[in-house]
Amino acid sequence: MDRREVLEWLFAQEASGIKFGLENTKELLKRMGNPHEKFKSVHIAGTNGKGSVSAMTESVLRESGYITGLYTSPHLVDFSERIRVCGEKISDSEFLELAEDVKYHADKMLSESKKLTFFELTTAIAFAHFARCGVEIAVIEVGMGGRLDSTNVISPEVCAITPISMEHAEFLGDTLAKIAAEKAGIIKPGIPVVCSKQPDDVIKVIRSKTDMLIVAGENSKFEIISSDSNGTEIFSDAVGMNLSVPLIGSYQGDNCALAVIMLRELMNRGFYIPDEAFLRGLQNTKWPGRLETVSFNPRIIIDCTHTPAGAEVVASEVKRIFGNVILIFGILKDKDVKTVAEKFGAISEKAFIVTPDSKRALSAEQASKYFEPYTKVQICPSLKCAISAAKENAGSNGTILITGSLYMAGEAMEVLNVSESIL
Repeated sequence: MDRREVLEWLFAQEASGIKFGLENTKELLKRMGNPHEKFKSVHIAGTNGKGSVSAMTESVLRESGYITGLYTSPHLVDFSERIRVCGEKISDSEFLELAEDVKYHADKMLSESKKLTFFELTTAIAFAHFARCGVEIAVIEVGMGGRLDSTNVISPEVCAITPISMEHAEFLGDTLAKIAAEKAGIIKPGIPVVCSKQPDDVIKVIRSKTDMLIVAGENSKFEIISSDSNGTEIFSDAVGMNLSVPLIGSYQGDNCALAVIMLRELMNRGFYIPDEAFLRGLQNTKWPGRLETVSFNPRIIIDCTHTPAGAEVVASEVKRIFGNVILIFGILKDKDVKTVAEKFGAISEKAFIVTPDSKRALSAEQASKYFEPYTKVQICPSLKCAISAAKENAGSNGTILITGSLYMAGEAMEVLNVSESIL
């Protein structure tokens, strides 16, 4: 198969739906020689910020001289963004060779009535790539939930839980406590757990699973020193120094603090991470599509927020740093559009609404109705047309925010020809 055929095969499995459970993943990996047992790892779950925490953690470990793996999902533009070794995306040749091997085993299992999902298959490809490349430590982001997520076959050195809010209730549960129980399913006996500040019912669930919990801001203190259009700076008592990340939004200070505590726990387990690696690794963190300025005059910011909790904090930070914006928005139909629109509509001078390039997209006509109580609305036939119209409205000194979906963020990267080097 060529790359197109492999991706078509993989995404065809995605179309068959989501299935939780670890048995098929374990069996597939066993048939492949258990590649996940050949490298050490850290495991990160949560609702908001787990990708940013993963990127920061991997960047510091790479600066420390380790051969690192990074497995995240979903991607913005290209599938290979999900699987990286020392910051480099998996190459086409490596991807094709590993995918062929995975497909061979998947077909064998299918003949035994054991159907593998898209995420199970991609997780196996990632773990096999890390083993083949001699990865010393991999940073693994949970796909959905935690307890029954395919990534939960690893035995990590430390795990982290970022802020938890309502999401995927049809799969994870209809209360924060139920969702927290699924996320906390990554916790293993004898393994330290670090987590962000959480609602009381969430922290109660997490505490019930471990006696090795460190809560950022409680057991380990930090202070946000500055947060502006250039990034975020904090002081962390975990390492006793000021640290900067180029990611915008004060919540990135919380994410940075969580990553630093997790790295300190790795040091307690024998990993060597010098002060210079913390400084350079965090300063060099790249995590595209998260309040990322991709051009100026006017300033264009891309963000992939699509949850109510995420929209609330992102809208607040955008308002604080940039003031009101010209909004370009598109979202999927399985999201809480009403609440997300309320948060972003409140900071919008005008909203240009589009239909994202996805079979799961909510139409621009439907989405626009949720914005009408808050701002002036214009429906656009394409993202390219929306960007052109938004530029006219913003002028050279205005700010445009493109948000609502990872699909929107990825499409915007392509339309605006954002440098491949940051992806």
